[in-house]
Amino acid sequence: MTVKQTIKSLRAPFFKILYPNKAKFECPICDYFGPFKDKKNRKHAKCPKCGENERARLQYLVMKQLFENFENTNAKILHIAPEIAMQKYFKSKFKNYTSADKFRTNVDIQFDVLDIPFPDESFDIVFASHVLLYPHDDLKAISEMRRILKPNGIAIIPVPIFAEETVDDYSGNARWTHQPGMDYFDRFRQFFPQVDLYYSHMFPEQYQLYVCDSQPQHPLAVDINRREDIVPICYASVQN
Repeated sequence: MTVKQTIKSLRAPFFKILYPNKAKFECPICDYFGPFKDKKNRKHAKCPKCGENERARLQYLVMKQLFENFENTNAKILHIAPEIAMQKYFKSKFKNYTSADKFRTNVDIQFDVLDIPFPDESFDIVFASHVLLYPHDDLKAISEMRRILKPNGIAIIPVPIFAEETVDDYSGNARWTHQPGMDYFDRFRQFFPQVDLYYSHMFPEQYQLYVCDSQPQHPLAVDINRREDIVPICYASVQN
C-alpha cells in the first residue's frame, strides 16, 4: 500500500461515524465493513478504506474464484493498464508477473495493444480491464491478446456495457472509440472458442457489486436503482 493509500485508509473509521445510518457492505479486497462512499451519481460505489469501486470488487471476486484451485504458480501473467488491487493480487498469486501500459512509466514495459511486443504463446493469462474502449482497431487488439496466449491460456478483458448494441465512433471526438453493448462479447468469440460471463448477481450482495445510478432502461438493470456488471473470461481452448 502506498503512502497516499495508507493516508486515505485512515479516513474509513471516521466515515463510519459520519454516516451511521448508511447501508453497510463488506469489501472483499481489504475486509472493510461499513458504509461505502458515493461517487457522483453512483450510490455505494467506493470502499472508503482501499478506494476500490464496484467494478474492482467484482473482478477481484471473479479472479479469486477462477484461480482458487489454480496450481500453476509459475504461470506467466500479463497485466495491461494495471490497477492497484488486482496488481497486488496477481503478484501474490503468480511468480511471473509483467505489468504494461501505453503511457504510464511505472510499469514493466510500455506498448500499444495493437502491437504487443512478445512472441506467440508467451503468456498463460492476460488481464486488461476497460482497455478495449480506446484502440480504433479493437479487433486487432483482441487478436494480439489471443496471439500471445498459450494454447490453454485465459484472457480476462472486461468492458463496460452501455446498451444492447455497440456504438463505434472513429471521429476522434468521442471520449471512447467503442461504447460496448451486450453484443460486444461476440467480438471475443471471433478469437476465443469459449467465453464465460460472470455477472454481479453470481456473488453475495454483501459486497455491493452493482452500479447504483438509476438507469432502469439499461440492459443490465435489475431494478430501478441498480444494474449489473459483467466480467468475461475468454479461453484459448474449450474447457471441459
